[in-house]
Amino acid sequence: MKKILKSALALTIVAFSLEAAEPVDLAIITKIRDEGFNRSEVMNTLQHLTDTIGPRLTATPAMLKANNWTKEKLTDWGLKNARLEGFEFGYGWAAERTEVFMTAPRKIQLTAMPLSWYPGTDGALEGEAIHAVIKSIDDFAKHTGKLAGKIVFVDAVADQTEPKNKVFKRHDNKSLREEKQFDIPTDDPHSDLESWTKHISFGIKLEAFLAQEGAIAVVHKAPRKGMLLSGTAYNYRPKYAAKIPGIELAYEHYARAVRLMEDEQAVKISLDVAVTFYTDDSQSYSTLADIPGKGRKPEVVMAGAHLDSWHGADGAVDNAAGVAVVMEAVRILKAIGVQPKRTIRVGLWGGEEQGYFGSHRYVENHLATRPASQEGDLQYMEPYAQQYNQFPLELKPEHSKFSVYFNLDNGSGKIRGIYAENNVAVVPLFKAWLEPFYDLGAETVTLNTTGGTDHEPFDEIGLPAFQFIQDPLDYGSRLHHTQIDTYGNAYKRDLMQASVIMASFLYNAAMREERLPRKPLPAKSVK
Repeated sequence: MKKILKSALALTIVAFSLEAAEPVDLAIITKIRDEGFNRSEVMNTLQHLTDTIGPRLTATPAMLKANNWTKEKLTDWGLKNARLEGFEFGYGWAAERTEVFMTAPRKIQLTAMPLSWYPGTDGALEGEAIHAVIKSIDDFAKHTGKLAGKIVFVDAVADQTEPKNKVFKRHDNKSLREEKQFDIPTDDPHSDLESWTKHISFGIKLEAFLAQEGAIAVVHKAPRKGMLLSGTAYNYRPKYAAKIPGIELAYEHYARAVRLMEDEQAVKISLDVAVTFYTDDSQSYSTLADIPGKGRKPEVVMAGAHLDSWHGADGAVDNAAGVAVVMEAVRILKAIGVQPKRTIRVGLWGGEEQGYFGSHRYVENHLATRPASQEGDLQYMEPYAQQYNQFPLELKPEHSKFSVYFNLDNGSGKIRGIYAENNVAVVPLFKAWLEPFYDLGAETVTLNTTGGTDHEPFDEIGLPAFQFIQDPLDYGSRLHHTQIDTYGNAYKRDLMQASVIMASFLYNAAMREERLPRKPLPAKSVK
């Protein structure tokens, strides 16, 4: 028993010494908390981006307005060299009006949203509906010659299931313990990317097939019930421009139309969709600004979030919330007079929703390059898939001066911890940095990885890059990419808490003696 107790004590001492070796300036943390909790501007920032500017689809005038407003705001707060960094994209698009009716067997207005980057109808368009389930290109042959002049419903309707009653949730002790349990990877690390590439490329190929067959419009089923819509499509590149109108129909209305068709009743649909394409400028932009570090060429600590959104609502929790938190974090640091050793840089990215365009181009312009690949479906995914697992990796001089990137993009829920992305050496640092916020519910550090946002382009070139663990709230259940993603569904206390923690992480990273520890440079994965 004594040996067991001695061993336990030794482990405790080692763990304590690891965390104690990372100094935290609690006086500065106190100032950060005071400024962030007593003079917060995070909700003012969020409200302007959402209520005033609204949807910020990449390459639209609204997105450029958001770029310029954030640039001016960061300058007003005292950041330096606020600027826009452009990237080649395609063209912008905005929905102006959508009116959809079922006109037979009875007339009723339907809940619908146009698919992004699909053309309008140029007035009311009416036609007979046909249900032709097409799940892959293998299904094209069975529908060839049968779709001319039809409005094509292409998705299957699943059997009825009972709804989940829990729409809004926060992490509890059990879910946070599960987050901490390391999930040993057994699949190719890029398998999710390949699945996503297949999904996007299929959508483009499907529209091209329907247009070739003479269909007059395509109808997709909303992925969620409860009349929630997203209208997500990826035909933003001119070479893959959609030729026929497309809408997403509310799940319930889609299912009813399919039932009628299966009952061999003639279903007619009327569409009146007005959209605008913006073709004058093929570039879109990210907003960057700095709190300069000391010396002529200081290292860089960075925080970011994506400024763009989808078109159905105002992009409040996806991701004006993250933008507001990052902006508030640097406002706090300027307000308390921080003079960092390293430059603290803000990156508010454009084009995240279409494939990390802004963050990828920042990486490519400043940190590292990879050869592009046009293999298979990768041609549809510039730049998202083209740089993953492509070698050689050519590092630029700024790569050695880059310390860390922190990202926030999982809704408006408060921070509960951080994903350490398999980087064992940062775990004791992050535990020490979170300790002053245990009273705010932020204490979990997991070695697990997470994906789906702008930290990935940095991580993929061997740089420390991290996304925070956040309370889920109703982000995934009903807000993400839907028409109810508005200001009223974001939570002030959560965003204030996240802003204070983001500010402290930036400060700690900018002031520590050495840059953050790195993982080995990536090597080509073998399938």
